Amino acid sequence: MTVAPPVLAHVVEAAASIPSEHGEDRETLDRAIQSAIDDLVAHAIAFEPTIVSLLDAKVVGDRIYLFVLIAGRDGEGVIRLLLADRAARRPGAAPAPREPEASYRL
Repeated sequence: MTVAPPVLAHVVEAAASIPSEHGEDRETLDRAIQSAIDDLVAHAIAFEPTIVSLLDAKVVGDRIYLFVLIAGRDGEGVIRLLLADRAARRPGAAPAPREPEASYRL
């Protein structure tokens, strides 16, 4: 179990979906994922995000479901802690970045 120190931070896990046919080639998939995440950021949260992490994706029927973790500036430390814990639980998972990387930032 991971315990984060108490802090006022905005951290949200959200889900979005895209049609599975967008997964036929990498370029189309990347654009569809970015569009879905942009839509989440624009419509599902009420704070300025500084980190976005795609946690998981699952294909169910004709949809690809994306599970995204979004945090504001004060939540960056919490995100790193959660990602490190998640990586430790999943053998072979990529390690969590020490500092936010460009791929984690908007």
